[in-house]
Amino acid sequence: MYLVKLTYFKGNGKFYSKGKYNSEHTHLFEIWNEVSRMQKEGKLPDLVDGAGMPIVLVKVPRHPHRHPHLCIDMSVET
Repeated sequence: MYLVKLTYFKGNGKFYSKGKYNSEHTHLFEIWNEVSRMQKEGKLPDLVDGAGMPIVLVKVPRHPHRHPHLCIDMSVET
């Protein structure tokens, strides 16, 4: 289980908020897909349901192959 730290940005690139959750996945690509799915469903941690964040920075600090990743949802209105 890995702690996943998320940073949310508005469509114009301005910082909005932060969130975190624990993921059961072990591979980074699975975690990124999980975040992308939550982003599309509007169910991101520490945000109200339905809040669409077009840009999410994903960090998994304790993962052995860690590096930051951006999930960008072009369908979210800014």
